[in-house]
Amino acid sequence: MSTTFIPQPILYEKAIEALIEKLGISKATEFWVSLGYGRKDYTQLRKKLFKGKTIDVLCKEVQRMEKREK
Repeated sequence: MSTTFIPQPILYEKAIEALIEKLGISKATEFWVSLGYGRKDYTQLRKKLFKGKTIDVLCKEVQRMEKREK
């Protein structure tokens, strides 16, 4: 079995995306806070999470997630 190296920032981004997709934004946030991520600078996290995404794209993502949760 071979392992592909993924740089840590990309790994974090993929993990965050997976958590949001599987748990929804509110439960994913609750999970991050329980791990202590709530103590970090949200501004920096926000820049990484939403880099290159417009408000329209984010709104569509939220609507898609809300439909999945119902």
